[in-house]
Amino acid sequence: MASGPPGQSGNILPSRVWKGSLMNKSASAAAAFFLLLLLIPRLQALEISVNGAARPAVPFSRVLEIARPRPVSGEIRQSVVLEELFPPFAQLERLMIRGSGDFSVLPSESDEESIFPLYRSCLFPEKDGSLTFYLEGTNSSEPSKTLRNVRSIEIEGEFLSSGELEVWLAWEGVSELKEEIRRWGRLHDIEITVNEVPKSDSKLLSVLRGGGQPPDVVLIQSDYIPALTAAGALQPMVRFPLEQFAAKSLDALSLDGRIWAVPFYFDAQMLFYRTDLMTLPAGGTGSASGWDLRAFEETARNLKKRGISPASWNAYSAYWLVPFQIGFGKEKLLEENGTVRVDDRASYEAVTYLKQLSDEGLLDLRERDSMFSRFISGEVAMILSASFSIPELQRLEVPFGTAPFPEGPEGPLAPLLDFKGFAVSRKTKHPLLARRFLLSMSDPGVQHSFTSRVFKLPVSESAWAMAEQLNPYYQDLREAYDTGVPVPSTRGYKVYKNTMWKMLRFLLTGKMPVEEGLEKAQSLIDTQMAR
Repeated sequence: MASGPPGQSGNILPSRVWKGSLMNKSASAAAAFFLLLLLIPRLQALEISVNGAARPAVPFSRVLEIARPRPVSGEIRQSVVLEELFPPFAQLERLMIRGSGDFSVLPSESDEESIFPLYRSCLFPEKDGSLTFYLEGTNSSEPSKTLRNVRSIEIEGEFLSSGELEVWLAWEGVSELKEEIRRWGRLHDIEITVNEVPKSDSKLLSVLRGGGQPPDVVLIQSDYIPALTAAGALQPMVRFPLEQFAAKSLDALSLDGRIWAVPFYFDAQMLFYRTDLMTLPAGGTGSASGWDLRAFEETARNLKKRGISPASWNAYSAYWLVPFQIGFGKEKLLEENGTVRVDDRASYEAVTYLKQLSDEGLLDLRERDSMFSRFISGEVAMILSASFSIPELQRLEVPFGTAPFPEGPEGPLAPLLDFKGFAVSRKTKHPLLARRFLLSMSDPGVQHSFTSRVFKLPVSESAWAMAEQLNPYYQDLREAYDTGVPVPSTRGYKVYKNTMWKMLRFLLTGKMPVEEGLEKAQSLIDTQMAR
């Protein structure tokens, strides 16, 4: 018979419980939560049996303390994922829920997959003070299941013995993400060291070359994958449940037919404008009907007549060239060998158009810091940036709105989607615990809790229903997802990006003819790809 982990106390929930707070944007959800708190005296404790031994009952009030909004059977409910009530399991042998009836979950024969039901099921309180169990189905042959008036849970399995992890983070929202990670550690009495490590790809490669111990888990972006996999730094995410993730997130974090990181969130390119200097032709944030390059140019010329610098972005970067290449007719960003061609008609017309904007004084070519500074001070009316800019603009109390990219002559200017995901180090000392941590980070409630505070979008599609209600930028971000392309995880994309960073400066300043420059750039790209 499996036994509990060494040193595990009799309490299923540790005494150091994070007290979840509701988002202030959802007054109705908050009201419902406090109504449930008033019902606590009527609630009875949840009886728990682990490996045949009764444990101290869990008060429902304790369950409510860690409840958070989640999509449950088409509704958004305050709920607790079942895995949050138990220590991490190495494998699950039996799970029995007793309530208005008995419901037994028979885990998969695979040790790894046996624990998945703990991460796909939750408990949520009803208005009458009872608890309901919900198990999310994975497909039409395995539909969702619900059991009301839950009184007890019987569980059998083998616990993990390991109890510590090291996680590296970067980019915006580090403090908010640290809160989420440490919450999970407190719930399970696991010591988690969380470090902010900018440019984590370079740091991880340096640690490996020096013979040091890498972290167990590292947050990466898609274009880190070629170098890290070539160095053997990551484990592929084999037999990990991926059904709930947006398809483009899986494309972004894949290479050579394997997934190298579990998707977590994405930033999307957007147009930002000063609401005190202009309005969108179509009527404001989230309303982009009729918003195309002609409307953009007309708006920019009217701003120029008023003595206002119309628009600014770093057009020297290929990161901002891609949307125009696609909007001017490029059918696909990547070629069969994973590179990007720049000597085609669409690329020529895109670069020519950007040069014309600059020559007419409608586009002020600036690198990011200078562009951002001028937008904050009100010297420029429109910039191209990404959703990561939203929290900083809000903090600085800049009057701004957002809009999707305009329509190009042959389709929408397709924004780049910058996906981030958690990867497991190949040399981790705690591979199973790292995977349990990533299962928890995959939960739509966790992803929504983080992304809603930093105005990004989660990659769990079931979390989008909550984002639609509670994230004021959801419509623009969702349109960006629908029309956008992921930042590729290929070496060829990096070669393209580095080559164009140098070449675009010559082309947009008129130091080299556009056609000649693009042919030269393609030659350089082909030479590097052949090495």
